[in-house]
Amino acid sequence: MKKLHAARVSGLVSALALLAAAGAAHAEGAAGVVQNKSIGYVMTNENRAIYETKDGKAECPQGYNDGPREQFKILFPNSGSVVQTRLAREAETWNPTSKPDAAPYYTIQGNTGLGLNLDGKTGPNDFTSPFGDKGIDNQLYRAIGCTRNFRADGETAILTPQWRVKGRYNTYVIEVTGVDDLQNDDDVTVTTYRGMDKLIADATGATYLPGGTQSLDTRWGKKYVQKFKGKIANGVLTTEAKDMWFPEGSVYDPRDGANDILWHDLRFQLKMTPDHAEGTMGGYVDIETWYYNSHFTRDAHHQQYGGTSGPSLHRALMKLADAYPDKSGQNTAISGAMNVQFTQVFVVHSDAKVAAAPEGKKTASAATAHDAAGHE
Repeated sequence: MKKLHAARVSGLVSALALLAAAGAAHAEGAAGVVQNKSIGYVMTNENRAIYETKDGKAECPQGYNDGPREQFKILFPNSGSVVQTRLAREAETWNPTSKPDAAPYYTIQGNTGLGLNLDGKTGPNDFTSPFGDKGIDNQLYRAIGCTRNFRADGETAILTPQWRVKGRYNTYVIEVTGVDDLQNDDDVTVTTYRGMDKLIADATGATYLPGGTQSLDTRWGKKYVQKFKGKIANGVLTTEAKDMWFPEGSVYDPRDGANDILWHDLRFQLKMTPDHAEGTMGGYVDIETWYYNSHFTRDAHHQQYGGTSGPSLHRALMKLADAYPDKSGQNTAISGAMNVQFTQVFVVHSDAKVAAAPEGKKTASAATAHDAAGHE
């Protein structure tokens, strides 16, 4: 019995030692990347916050929405001239109207969803997260959640994260300054930028390495610079709400002219570590910039892959819009959220020649250049 008790005590001591070591390693890691009370992160993944069950029947009991081809057959059963059919339909995609849909448009049913409580209230149209968080405002999810294109196996959901990390155009960087402690800090500032450097992947190409550098585009990227006051509690960063232009692009070519997206009252909620940050960005997205970005980057042919009918989608967005009314009283923005992931980087400001890396350590960018030169 005494041996068993001694073994338990020994096991407890070992466990406490491991916890202490882990805490010390975390503190050492934080000290290594927080330079001059500052830590930077580059976005490696962003996607719309969509809650979905395996077969979709709980949230989309009526099924998924029809795409352009199915609607075309309903609208023009007897065919017709090119002008009266195909061109007319394409024109409505780019100039959507409020006339009734050719087919039923299905929106999310039930009250389970992901996102943030943007207005501090719990209303009849709000969602509750799978973790029990109430009052979630995400009507964008309600509008697009029953369209296959935006779900986990849809073209948009699969390709949206890829364009951002495959090139250097519209790289999205956040810098958190005034950091005394990555676990708890009552007063920090988050500044958003467009970065100019390629992300550094591991050998698989699927994971992006911390420790790289990001130069900032403060000339042509001024519209993307925004400052948010925030705080860190138990390792979670939360910020105030601010309007922000989010740099977007195309999955095929990020420089193809696709417009950026305007977010009203956007705020961050991110779990931070010395190497990564992940969580939610949420606010009220401007419908026109969101809609035209979505369709500029994928024509009707590609929208068909995931069953996205532009005119029907636009009508749903306008119907469910819940903020920023125009002079006529029509809301022009809709609550929404993005699931986002970031990897730590050293931010290079224009007045600095090199990134500030811990003494005796090379940044991932420097290490890559060193190895490429044939050095060991």
